[in-house]
Amino acid sequence: MYRARVRMPRMGTSVHESTVIEWKISVGDQVSKGDPLVSAESDKVEFEIEAPSTGVVKEILVDPESTVPVGEVLAVLETKEEVVENQTAGDTSPSGPPKASEWVAPVAPNKPREKPAAPPSPSRPTEPPTRIDGGNRLLSPRVQRLATDHGLDIAAISSIPGTGSGGRVTARDLKKFIAEEKDALPQSVPLSFSPITEDKEREVHVPFSRLRRRIAENLTRSVSEIPQATTYLEIDMSRVVSWRDANKDSFAKKHGTRLTFTPFFVLAIIAALRDPGNARMNGSCENGTLTIKRYVNLGLAVDSPEGLVVPVLTGADGMNFVNLTQGLADISKRARGGNLSPAEVKDGTITLTNFGTSGALFGNPIINPPQVAIIGTGTISPRPVALSKGRLGVKPTMGLSTTFDHRANDGMAAGHFAASIQAAIEGLDFSRLEY
Repeated sequence: MYRARVRMPRMGTSVHESTVIEWKISVGDQVSKGDPLVSAESDKVEFEIEAPSTGVVKEILVDPESTVPVGEVLAVLETKEEVVENQTAGDTSPSGPPKASEWVAPVAPNKPREKPAAPPSPSRPTEPPTRIDGGNRLLSPRVQRLATDHGLDIAAISSIPGTGSGGRVTARDLKKFIAEEKDALPQSVPLSFSPITEDKEREVHVPFSRLRRRIAENLTRSVSEIPQATTYLEIDMSRVVSWRDANKDSFAKKHGTRLTFTPFFVLAIIAALRDPGNARMNGSCENGTLTIKRYVNLGLAVDSPEGLVVPVLTGADGMNFVNLTQGLADISKRARGGNLSPAEVKDGTITLTNFGTSGALFGNPIINPPQVAIIGTGTISPRPVALSKGRLGVKPTMGLSTTFDHRANDGMAAGHFAASIQAAIEGLDFSRLEY
């Protein structure tokens, strides 16, 4: 019997691993040269690997759904004829008597020589390398087809812990996710081509409640009296999401309060207002006079069963992280239950509304008069982002909307304020969040 090392053809300079999908043979099977032995996939294509010669399968070394690095032996084929091995770059296999054919995955090419990188400029710190795929390797064609068949998008797949090399999501990972989370997967919406109702009462007249009338009066006053404009920008939420995910369970266990994203937004707003350049965004405008307030009574828009309510967290700028989180949770809960006192819905200096809970990316919030600004936050979800050096990646981002009273501030000031909130969120010093 003869043996010779047989290597698979190169699959391209970027292929460094492949996944075994399905073996088409078993140990002991007689195969002929050119017979398909196994189907496999790389990040880019699916392919079949053929028998390099006629012989008998002696060993299968890799299980289906296994992702292996290039060059790893997958199976051993015993042959009656010598198989000449093509020497490839970097191959140091000893020659000798003919041996059983060893079947291996594609071989990674040697990296081309590169010029030494120039030392970084001392005035500009180097940026840590960012993976172009946002934490997952590129999805294989089979994973993409499986996701498409079940109506899953890239954002859903990005949340799946990958067991492949480098955290890559494999078909096995996706199948497990679909089996365990099938109730949470998007459901198709049934279509109907009949009238909405067959009843005689095709119109229903609903008088406004007292709360609804007050909301209508206040918003009508806002849009009729205040020249409003809104700025928009997108915020990288990677650090906040990671810190919250790592600490939310221990925080809830210690303080009995669920850790939401709202306290982080409030901290960033307060940090931005500490800059004297943003002082005009926190206050009230009445009778042609802007009153700038160097304290923060935060209004928080809450969607109650009766309608929108804006309770006020007084002295928010003087609270530590725990008190702020608990205070926000308390007024939100009591607002939904209709248990607020009159003093808790007045004297706000700036308002925060989170329309991201509805799934909205951006919104156009309306100012709560006589305040001069309102901040709106959208949903946080993985989205494609541009990285340095022309690269692309996927990060959790959030839309931020800032509506301002154009009588009190101009667009440049509002843009500076929004950018200050962005910088505060993306650069929060988590070491100071003692709890």
